[in-house]
Amino acid sequence: MRRTLLALSVALSVSQSVLAEEHQHASLGAHEHGVASLNLVVDGSLVSLELDSPAANLVGFEHLPSNDEDRATVARVKAALEQADTLFSFTPAAGCTLQQVELESPLFAAHEDEDSDEHEHHDDHASGEHEQHDDHDDHHDHEHGEHADIEGRFDFNCSTPERLEALTLPLFNSFPAMQRIQVQAITTSGQHGAVLTADQPTLSLD
Repeated sequence: MRRTLLALSVALSVSQSVLAEEHQHASLGAHEHGVASLNLVVDGSLVSLELDSPAANLVGFEHLPSNDEDRATVARVKAALEQADTLFSFTPAAGCTLQQVELESPLFAAHEDEDSDEHEHHDDHASGEHEQHDDHDDHHDHEHGEHADIEGRFDFNCSTPERLEALTLPLFNSFPAMQRIQVQAITTSGQHGAVLTADQPTLSLD
């Protein structure tokens, strides 16, 4: 997803210095708990946001879901991210509405695999199925100590994009473990950047 948004940024003639600065932020702050990055690009009436965060900021853990409580938490977070218009707020006069959400994370993939496995095991309890399940458990153990991120791409359509003046992040209210978000924005008015927090959740875009 990051490549898609960066390609759009290049199409809008982003300077090399801004791209270098963004890369430096990503490298220095890679997988730091409590910290995430957010890219925003305005292309006509389309406003695209790309969030990249350690899973711990959103879910509270980074191991693959291994019990019903974990799976319920992952499902709840995934559902919240899919309602992105409650997490990202634009100037009301711009008339921005959520159009599409794309989410990627090993936690989400594992949750979907668990649901699939449960259906398969219900239908077939042959020994081969049990061996496959054992392999799946081994995969869980292998992944347990590794870092996991959550990436999201959120596309909004704005009926009057020329009136887009600010981005506010109610996301901090939904995910208190998120301490700060490094935002890089490219709009028709230029390039904008800031570190947003729960106390300062708004970035001016004009």
